[in-house]
Amino acid sequence: MARYYLLLRENPKVFAGLSPSDFQAIVERYTKWRRKNSRSVKGGQKLRDGEGRVLRGRADAMRIADGPFAEAKEVMGGFFVVEARSYDAAVKIAKTCPHLEFGSLEIRAVERT
Repeated sequence: MARYYLLLRENPKVFAGLSPSDFQAIVERYTKWRRKNSRSVKGGQKLRDGEGRVLRGRADAMRIADGPFAEAKEVMGGFFVVEARSYDAAVKIAKTCPHLEFGSLEIRAVERT
């Protein structure tokens, strides 16, 4: 089986202003989706909002900036790890992910070494 990352991208403003109970209801939808697809979805994590570092350049001329930036139209919000026979199979699983209501998914195969 091949391994794929579903990279969750979202507008930082999508979840702003939600009540704790609204946010909890959304988290429960992701949890149900993950359980329903437990044979394929092997892991995943929500990334901390508004934190990170962006590195650019070679080691001798490295620039490090705080990020992701609040003015960004999309940020990486998290990821899932999926095992599937092919990209088509990974896409079929991804099409049912609740995240598509809040942003986009990028599907990337993990390089086998």
